[in-house]
Amino acid sequence: MTINSLKDGDCGVIVRVNADDKMRERLFSFGIVKSGQIKRIKSSLGGSTILVEIDRNCVALRAEEAESILIEQGENVCKM
Repeated sequence: MTINSLKDGDCGVIVRVNADDKMRERLFSFGIVKSGQIKRIKSSLGGSTILVEIDRNCVALRAEEAESILIEQGENVCKM
């Protein structure tokens, strides 16, 4: 499952980032790391950008960036 498949307000734990080295470094600089908790806040009308919360910081991701972030969703996963 990826961030794109979450509904607004849902959250999960990052399992893996499927991206090239440059993109992985960029996402890492935002705090997107394995085992991190991430929450989907909302997306733009066309769905081209997604606002997420990571460690009490908000980051806007492009849809293709969000698609490269694999997450696990389950009960009691998000404690934000």
